[in-house]
Amino acid sequence: MPEPSTALRAARRTAWTAAVTGVLGVLFAVLTPFMPVNQSTAALDWPQRGSLESVTAPLVSYVPDRIDIAVPCTAVDRLPGGVGTLVATGPSDSPDTIRRGMSIGVLGTAGAPPEQRRLEVIVRNTPLLSVPVSELARTGCGQITFTGDTKRVQATVSGLTGPDGAPLTGGKDNGFDYRPQTVGVFTQLTGPVTADTAIEFHAAIDTRYTTTPSVLRWFVIVLAVLMILASLVTLHRLDVAADGRRHRRVLPEGWWRPSKLDSTVLSILVAWHFIGANTSDDGYILTMARAASEAGYTANYYRWYGAPETPFGWYYQAFAWLGQISSASPWVRLPALMCGIATWLIISREVVPRLGRAARSSLALWAAGGVFLIFWMAFNNGLRPEPVIALGALLTWCSVERAIATGRILPFAAAAIIAGWTVAAGPTGIMTVAALLAGVRPVGRRILRRARTGTVSFRLGLVANAAPVFAGGVLLVPIIFSKLTASAFLAKTLMQSSVGTVVDTKKWYNEIDRYSALFTFTADGGVARRFAVLITLLCLLLAGAVLLRKGRVPGTSLGPGRRVVAVTFGGLLLLMFTPTKWTHQFGAFAGLAGALAALTAVAIAPVAMRSARNRALTAASVFFVLGLSFSGPNGWWYASNYGVPWGESTVLALGTVFFVAAALSVCAAGWLHFHEPQPAPVPVFVTRIVAFFGRQSPIAWASGFVVLMCVGTLTATTVLTQYSSYSVGKGNLRALVGKECNMADFVLTEPDATGGLLTPLGGDVRNGLAGPGTVGVSPDGVPPIINATTSSATDDSSTSLDAMVRLPQETTSGRTDSAGINGSHMKLPYGLDPARTPVLGSYSAEQQNRAKVVTQWYPLPAPSADRSLLTLSAAGRFTDDELYLEYTTAPVTGPDLPVAGKKGFIDIGPKPAWRNLRLPRTDLPDGVTAVRVVAIDDDLAIDHWLAITPPRMPALQTAQQLIGSTDPVLVDWTSGLTFTCQRPFLHRDGVAEVPLWRITPDQNLAPVTTEWEGTLGGGPVGWTQMLLRQEKVPAYLKGDLGQDFGEVMRLVPYSPARPADLTLGSRTVWGTHVEAPIRKDKSDS
Repeated sequence: MPEPSTALRAARRTAWTAAVTGVLGVLFAVLTPFMPVNQSTAALDWPQRGSLESVTAPLVSYVPDRIDIAVPCTAVDRLPGGVGTLVATGPSDSPDTIRRGMSIGVLGTAGAPPEQRRLEVIVRNTPLLSVPVSELARTGCGQITFTGDTKRVQATVSGLTGPDGAPLTGGKDNGFDYRPQTVGVFTQLTGPVTADTAIEFHAAIDTRYTTTPSVLRWFVIVLAVLMILASLVTLHRLDVAADGRRHRRVLPEGWWRPSKLDSTVLSILVAWHFIGANTSDDGYILTMARAASEAGYTANYYRWYGAPETPFGWYYQAFAWLGQISSASPWVRLPALMCGIATWLIISREVVPRLGRAARSSLALWAAGGVFLIFWMAFNNGLRPEPVIALGALLTWCSVERAIATGRILPFAAAAIIAGWTVAAGPTGIMTVAALLAGVRPVGRRILRRARTGTVSFRLGLVANAAPVFAGGVLLVPIIFSKLTASAFLAKTLMQSSVGTVVDTKKWYNEIDRYSALFTFTADGGVARRFAVLITLLCLLLAGAVLLRKGRVPGTSLGPGRRVVAVTFGGLLLLMFTPTKWTHQFGAFAGLAGALAALTAVAIAPVAMRSARNRALTAASVFFVLGLSFSGPNGWWYASNYGVPWGESTVLALGTVFFVAAALSVCAAGWLHFHEPQPAPVPVFVTRIVAFFGRQSPIAWASGFVVLMCVGTLTATTVLTQYSSYSVGKGNLRALVGKECNMADFVLTEPDATGGLLTPLGGDVRNGLAGPGTVGVSPDGVPPIINATTSSATDDSSTSLDAMVRLPQETTSGRTDSAGINGSHMKLPYGLDPARTPVLGSYSAEQQNRAKVVTQWYPLPAPSADRSLLTLSAAGRFTDDELYLEYTTAPVTGPDLPVAGKKGFIDIGPKPAWRNLRLPRTDLPDGVTAVRVVAIDDDLAIDHWLAITPPRMPALQTAQQLIGSTDPVLVDWTSGLTFTCQRPFLHRDGVAEVPLWRITPDQNLAPVTTEWEGTLGGGPVGWTQMLLRQEKVPAYLKGDLGQDFGEVMRLVPYSPARPADLTLGSRTVWGTHVEAPIRKDKSDS
């Protein structure tokens, strides 16, 4: 035994070490974001390579920090015809260049006298200068300059003076940020740079997020981590000194022995991993992770000007690592499966035993397993952070319980660490604070008792025991903020709170929106989602009622039982403070819901709830929850819903059946209320209800029923309904044998729509559409503007007309100056060549007349594997009886062929936009030799019209064959996990790669993704629309031609240009360094 003085000195040394390391750990952690970083710098300088060739450089931030341009006045005379663009930040043919960018050019008629042409400097639709060209030569103009920063944009013409005698200047500084959106440098000047065309263009690019830690920051990070770890080690020594025990078991005995329930739960988890539905944001998150390596940080790829996800989203880094090996869905979703397995093992090995002896019964365990499974299946089978948050929330609660049970402080510090990392996984992690609050009082008392009774002073003892806990809570700060500066974090947070629409951020009092979404007839209100949340709320109500009435649930531990109820309730309250109100955030409660279900199963068991009346009421409440749940569709997100039985309707009439069962149970409870406990003849239905629920847990069988329904319907989808087409389950199973491209292998495209046109009998392509009996149509019988609308199947009120009109750019408007093959001046969709494609329509701006088209006969080529579809581009409103195909089996010997039958096309909409009608060749009888199209418009309403082009039998390629895995692609966020072989465009140093293709979701979701990724949200669509024109490629889902999977689009540059060479550098800045404000588009300008 050491001498008392030695022991006292050791105790003081330990206490001082814990206090000092804890305080220093917190201090260094908090200082990390303010420490200097090495920031990459980038600038766009032009001309490049001694040439006036235009270059592309789409800025992720949309606008440069500062822009400076100088154009020699002599360059005006070098423009072809004396008019055109001298320099601009977008293509001259793009309507968004004038609208959002900057242009210096000469307007007028080519070859016109100088006095009839004007030099114009325009920025964001605002003219800064307008000078006749004749004035430039007369006054000896030197150069035209343009400068722009956050405070002012200004254009000056040297050599010209204004009324005040100063150089002629125009500018704007009225508080609006006029910095031009920049997607490159474009000019209509050609050739090498000469003295006359020596333009100087310099734009400083925003690279505030492209940083790495400096040596000083690394030093602070290492010190912070070491101090915190040292404080935790020292806290452990204080715990040992307090209770005298060296070791406490972490894992329970026999934790590794599986039970039948374990086998059931884990088997369903693994099966669901392959056949189950995915979550809504999987494509969003996977694309962010795939682009993170090139960018140098995990950016919000689709929004917010490429801002980083920090401090949330560390979980996504796992997908970036996994994605370097493969992007196959089963592979990248492994973390969710691992979290699910770990969560169940913790529930069954750690949580349920802590709840007490009665909670270990089979009824309680099966109830826990069922509720946990339905939660996991409904919300957590994807890449969203809810799986790791659910695991973190459960581990936080377990650590708090361990701290209370053992009287040690280190487990509470561990809880603080886990809670911190859980919050950093996603905003929903704030629910873990409820577990910490539940343990603050007992653990705080333990800390105060130690401080008062220890061998050191009260203050030192208090700091020594409390500082490591706080240090554990901030352990994540130096790691998460290893790169991002405090200034950049503040700027991006302020920007995110003010950018976009009302769906981005909501107030705490909008929490009702989350619950309201559960009762919509969409995937949000699907059976599984409704049931998971409603059964949890019912468990919360029942367990809480028993605790309030009896003080405890009989057979369970008082403290843990109260705290699991309190933590679940507190977590739901804290969920109000998350900035978004999506239903998928309920997935974070999967672990706690399982624990709560076990406690509730005990609370309503006959041993605890002796009243048969109350048990009947409990049964009624469970039936009512089932009824509400089955009043919704068996719906899932996006492609996960393809072919799912009852995916867009209620499951038979089960909702009504369960409501009837609830009513019968209420009647049974009413009878028992008046006759219990007096003996009396008991009706049969009352006896059976009470007897059944005396043996079974209603929560267990109800959740088990929903689990089996979900597994059964999704299995049927994989094996039966979508066997010949694409389903999520089929895609996952194909990935196991190396076929990882998912939907891209099932989407059939027409690489050359014009090349697939059938030739009319006789070879007269020009008049092929106008056969005998054709009346009331004309080559220009198409409205100049077609507003595409979504199908009637959608309930989504967030789609905007602007987004719908702008999405299919090539289908919504247009006339051309040159006439097509049959005299039409209308623009054609899908890349159809007007010189080879006739068009006829029944639309008239004056008076609608009855119209009919009977085309000439089109001989069919011999059947082949790559020409399996008959397709037709059409527009307008019509039914199968108004536009159909007639076919003949007679030899093609002349124009008069007998009609053997007719067949309607598959039309998926949207009406009245241009769309591709489709018909499988196999739907026609054997021996068909030729076809013709019949179209009838008998409705004289102004909005009832039709237009057609000739039928096609194209050579088809899969989307994978067409796009490949090397071309950069803008895959909309809904489709990232279903097109895993397509390479997302990358971005680096604040500049994005120019994509060659775009893949959008179905017609109901495409407006939503376009709006989300558009200008108001700071996403990539905001700059692709300025730089590129979208051209739809006809595409169809193999084996399910009536399914609207989305669109494949070519992105065609408005003007030819090559990628710019950036001027790169680096600098060291402190964390407080303030960059130029982030420009936010609050209007469409």
